[in-house]
Amino acid sequence: MPSVTVAVITRNRKELLRKCLASIFGGTLVPDEVRVYDNASTDGTAEMLREEFLSVKVIENKENFGLSYCHNLALSDFTTDSMLLLDDDNIVAPDMLEKLRDKLFSEPTLGIVLPLFMNGCDDPKTVCFCGGETSMWSGRNLLNDKNFTKDTKTYPTRRIPNATFIKKEAAQKTGLMDDRLFSTMADEDYCRRMEKQGYKALFLLDAVTDHMQEVKRSDARRLGLTNPLQTYIFARNRAVLIKRYGSVLQFLVFFIFWQPLYHLYYLFNMLRYKAPASFVKAYLKGVWASLVFVFSGKLPPLAEILKAFSQPENN
Repeated sequence: MPSVTVAVITRNRKELLRKCLASIFGGTLVPDEVRVYDNASTDGTAEMLREEFLSVKVIENKENFGLSYCHNLALSDFTTDSMLLLDDDNIVAPDMLEKLRDKLFSEPTLGIVLPLFMNGCDDPKTVCFCGGETSMWSGRNLLNDKNFTKDTKTYPTRRIPNATFIKKEAAQKTGLMDDRLFSTMADEDYCRRMEKQGYKALFLLDAVTDHMQEVKRSDARRLGLTNPLQTYIFARNRAVLIKRYGSVLQFLVFFIFWQPLYHLYYLFNMLRYKAPASFVKAYLKGVWASLVFVFSGKLPPLAEILKAFSQPENN
């Protein structure tokens, strides 16, 4: 049978990580290798792992370099036939990993499969996410219908967040993620690049994980903004994605009409909700960075982005 690695990304969520790993080791398919990529945690995560999970390989980053950077570390050390890139806020069903593996290797053109994400905190046993993509015309989220019937087995997707089970050969042909995108839309960028190599991504709806991230009710969270760095990325990456993968006409429609509306909406609501000045400045920097990319095709390197912003508590 194809061999499996699980690579878990974590930062300062020791208790969630403990539950996540317990669910992995308690499944019907025990992976050949489990790694944890710790993004500079300060809550004793590394010590907990060394004491309680002796078989887990721990990779400790001295700084929080973001999800894409950690995913690239894992993809650069791809020693098995497949790998699950997993965020630490998941409690996976006992048969999830086995179902994903069997599906992934059932079709040669499958490069990625993902489980159905269920709400684990705010509204248990309801669907949280089951895939989708970004509209190349408007930049809107085009999400798959959560109210699917029992006859629906899979959903195609270009959004591949949080629990991405990937085939080695597909990853090798696609290469690494663009770590300059940091997090938001980096997954869709990677999926669209993989499509060009002849591979597709699917959500397997009878493989399930409980997503344990509690929705915070702060004003910043209402806008999907958690810290200055993430706000900068949020303001910038939509234009980057559409410029890369949309047609010329699609990008012009987005750039001339939709993008100004997005910026006005978010800036107005940041002022309305009295977001910190650092968020507003970060958003404006992201707007400027998107314009630079549109006209030059250039993005600043990850090190430069990290230097410009203080690090968040989330990964």
